[in-house]
Amino acid sequence: MHCTVEICCGSYEDALVAYKGNADRIELTAALYMGGVTPSTACVTLVKRDTDFPVCVMIRPRGAGFCYSHAEFECMYEETRDLLNHGADGIVFGFLNPDFSINDEYTAKLVELVHANHKEAIMHRAFDCTSADTRALE
Repeated sequence: MHCTVEICCGSYEDALVAYKGNADRIELTAALYMGGVTPSTACVTLVKRDTDFPVCVMIRPRGAGFCYSHAEFECMYEETRDLLNHGADGIVFGFLNPDFSINDEYTAKLVELVHANHKEAIMHRAFDCTSADTRALE
């Protein structure tokens, strides 16, 4: 039985180490000390050029939670479009409301964009901040 090994990488260099270590795929971020933020398109481009495994990219404009303003969401949406065009195989994200429930509107819009590009949409650790009831799972 094969278990998929996914490594969270905070840089291009981390991704190369994961690749050489035979990881199956990576979650690519920047600034891991802040819990991870969106990496540059250059980083994604280099990882895709120099490896052949799936690269799932985190979309997060800042540390300090997962509740975003409309302006922050608009930037995240455009960054998602750009990173998909630069080879991201999946997008890792999470949107919460002030009450720590999942922001259905932002989540649906980003999932629609990712799936329209035939890529994988992945909810990150923002889910761990919800009440984790059946509503959050749905």
